[in-house]
Amino acid sequence: MKKEKLKSQIEVFVCNHHRDNEEACAGKGAKELTDKLKKWAKEEHKGEIKVYRSGCLGKCSEGIAIACYPEKKFLLEVTADDFKEIKQGLEEAL
Repeated sequence: MKKEKLKSQIEVFVCNHHRDNEEACAGKGAKELTDKLKKWAKEEHKGEIKVYRSGCLGKCSEGIAIACYPEKKFLLEVTADDFKEIKQGLEEAL
C-alpha cells in the first residue's frame, strides 16, 4: 500500500444521482453545476479546490446536495443559480 498526502485543501462532492421516476439531484441541473464548478476550480484554484461528481448523498429531496470537506458541511437546496455564492464560500474557506 502506498500513502500519499492530498494536495487539495478543499474537496467538494456534488451529488449527480439519477433515479427513474423519482426526484434526484441529476434532474435538478447537478451535472451542469458540477461542470461549471470543476472548470472554475481548475482554472482559478489549481489543486487547492477539487470538485467531484458523486453518487447519492442522501439529500436529493433538498435540491442539489453538495458535501464539502474538511469542513464536513452540506450545502442543500442548491440550484444552478447559486454558482457565484458557492464560489465565494469556497474561496473564503481557503
